[in-house]
Amino acid sequence: MNDNTKGVIICLLSAFCFAMGPIFGKLLFSVGLPWQVLAPVRGMIPAILIAIHGLIFARHIFKVEKRDLKWHFCNGVCFAMICICNYCAVYYINASVSQVLLYTQAIYTVILGRLLLKEKITIQKALATIAITTGVICIINIVNIDHIAAQPDLYIMGIPSVAIGIFMGIMSGVLSAVYTLCTRMLNGRYDGWTVNCWCFFFGFPVFFIIGFRPALAFDWNLNVFLFLLLMSAVGLAAYSLYAICMHYIDAGKASLIVTVDPVISITMSVLILGETLSGLQLVGILLVAFGVIFMETGQPLIDKWKKKFAKE
Repeated sequence: MNDNTKGVIICLLSAFCFAMGPIFGKLLFSVGLPWQVLAPVRGMIPAILIAIHGLIFARHIFKVEKRDLKWHFCNGVCFAMICICNYCAVYYINASVSQVLLYTQAIYTVILGRLLLKEKITIQKALATIAITTGVICIINIVNIDHIAAQPDLYIMGIPSVAIGIFMGIMSGVLSAVYTLCTRMLNGRYDGWTVNCWCFFFGFPVFFIIGFRPALAFDWNLNVFLFLLLMSAVGLAAYSLYAICMHYIDAGKASLIVTVDPVISITMSVLILGETLSGLQLVGILLVAFGVIFMETGQPLIDKWKKKFAKE
């Protein structure tokens, strides 16, 4: 097996592990575990395991330059808030929709890249952004918004829970864009595993502050704890496998392959959770998938079109 094949397989396994997160989350929510406990504990357990592993087997992960700590800190805080926003969204709306909203990060990455890094907004980025935005509008389906609500009759401080779920899903995408830009700053200086480890280290205090009191107040039982432990291990595997795959394939290819995550999540949501999708939502999902893929691979196609028209 050559390195490319090995990298693709590892990346696909990573995508599968990422996709199973919201499925596990929905199953735990169904037995009464609140998102205020699930998201923080799921983040704290891997952070502790990584720290122990690093101290014993991989002390090099702790060696980072002081000038880069601000980027690691930003990465870690964003990482923690992405997890919290994402699982809050999964709690209030369908898992399939929440995962698609997470992958709208491509839109915000373009906007923030332009504002902060002065990156050009190319035709490729513009077309991809339009496709993703249109897709999200179709998926949310404002006319029949209760269709995606996990608890249609639930209101929080007078606000429909479905609106909170959509907002938190969008925020997970925005924060993912910030996380992506911070990671770009660090990837040239550190390997993917080190960057991911520091995400958990700086994310741990955020998880602890949000989840400590709700976790103490929750009426735990062994089955719930073991299932949450399994979910945490799968989440850690997702990030670890993603970091490992980039030893065999480049980051651009890995980021493209891992976009099968929402496709797997949607499939599992329908098969395991019994969620349903309307025709309009399916069109929206296809548009989002097209936009994300086109964002990564569209430029060569555009260049080919330009050459063709230039000849004519």
